[in-house]
Amino acid sequence: MKEVTKLTLIGMLVYYFFMSQFQEAFQLPSSAMYLFVVLLIGGIVLVLVCPFLNFLTIKCNFITFLLMGTILLSAATYVMKLFMIDFTINEFVFSEMKLGTIQINEFLVSPLISICATSFLTSFLVSIYKELDKR
Repeated sequence: MKEVTKLTLIGMLVYYFFMSQFQEAFQLPSSAMYLFVVLLIGGIVLVLVCPFLNFLTIKCNFITFLLMGTILLSAATYVMKLFMIDFTINEFVFSEMKLGTIQINEFLVSPLISICATSFLTSFLVSIYKELDKR
């Protein structure tokens, strides 16, 4: 029970961190209760990844947690986008960026790309945490 609570809280914090990094895309609920529900659903989805993998008879390790966590968190975020009242995901224009000789022109980022990127980054950080917490 202690591990589940710890992983839920870490998942909630990481999920909030990455959603707040994409402020142009994610409009978080203004109500504290709705915000808590959105974060709690994200944390619970990340806790359910290993039991779901065990149900599918797949070993829960870094790569499988990362892939399945990304898929489940993307699906949960999309469903929350559809049914939560104050939770919206907008498209935005990524402005031009230059890094030395590398140049990225501006382009339109759809809500689906924002959902997938946030889900991947959240799953990546939580899977790193899970692997380091084992040792």
